[in-house]
Amino acid sequence: MTGRTYKDYYQILGVPRTADEKEIKSAYRKLARKYHPDVNPGDKSAEEKFKEIQEAYDVLGDPAKRAQYDRFGEQWKTYSRTASEQPGGYGGYDFRVDVGGAGPNLSDLFETLFGGGRRGTQTHSRSVHERGEDLEYGIDLTLEEAQNGVTKDLTLKTEDLCTQCGGSGESVNNRGILGFGLPCPACQGTGRVPRTRRVEVKIPAGVTEGQRIRLAGEGAAGLDGRRGDLYLLVRLKPHPVFRREGNDLFVDVGIPFTVAALGGEVEVPTLNGRRTLTVPAGVQCGQKLRVAGQGLKGSGSRHTGDLYAVIKVLVPKDLSPRERELVQELARIRGDRARL
Repeated sequence: MTGRTYKDYYQILGVPRTADEKEIKSAYRKLARKYHPDVNPGDKSAEEKFKEIQEAYDVLGDPAKRAQYDRFGEQWKTYSRTASEQPGGYGGYDFRVDVGGAGPNLSDLFETLFGGGRRGTQTHSRSVHERGEDLEYGIDLTLEEAQNGVTKDLTLKTEDLCTQCGGSGESVNNRGILGFGLPCPACQGTGRVPRTRRVEVKIPAGVTEGQRIRLAGEGAAGLDGRRGDLYLLVRLKPHPVFRREGNDLFVDVGIPFTVAALGGEVEVPTLNGRRTLTVPAGVQCGQKLRVAGQGLKGSGSRHTGDLYAVIKVLVPKDLSPRERELVQELARIRGDRARL
């Protein structure tokens, strides 16, 4: 009979052999969420990957099984020499029954039935006081929304405790050989099921790029019913009019060449409507005129930014005969080498 191919459970979960229980559990949950059959309906490869991940966690998540696996490698399910470590073994071996990768240790079973100290650890050892995980989502805002604040309705894909097994991952009514619980069919043994829910979020005025907004109790559900927190990472969308550098805004403003030469006024857009800007005589193309306090609002220690109008001098292409005559006269007066 050909034995099953050896599987490197550490490689499957993507953790080093020195990983602690917390690192293993975190890696398992991330992968289980990614490859869960409910998240990938009809995807056979994802389903097989999920089963492989579950198998790896069933071993590495149990200290006793992990110790056997680390010691005996591919032969860990067949036997382990524990004569000096586990009294009561038969002939120096600790025999196991392999029922779909979830079989119990017979020596533990005999100790339970006929007495003797137990050294094993419950397969799914999760603290009943375990709080839910924190979640982080990106939220895209326009500059106007970031400036003035906004209320958003978000649709979140999270995980809740499986109501069928209560988060244990084991089926209550479906028992396997020797009466041991099998993986819950509703959650595939993860103890959690995907859920889509809507959350109303009030974004305060003055949020900035990269800022994290905390929503207490809106994360994933925990074993004790407490949810973790939800963090929203602010991302500012590109604006069709304004360019952003930190909290400062820049906007191109075209002015007639007569206003550039003589000075005058021009209207400029801001996030709070249009404003009249005084243009000094002789302003040059590309020169920046500052409008104080009209950039993005500051948050925390950050100051409120300014708006800079970048001047673009507009030269008319459709001069009337009279306008052309006046421009030619100006060129002659100034001695410009214009085409007269």
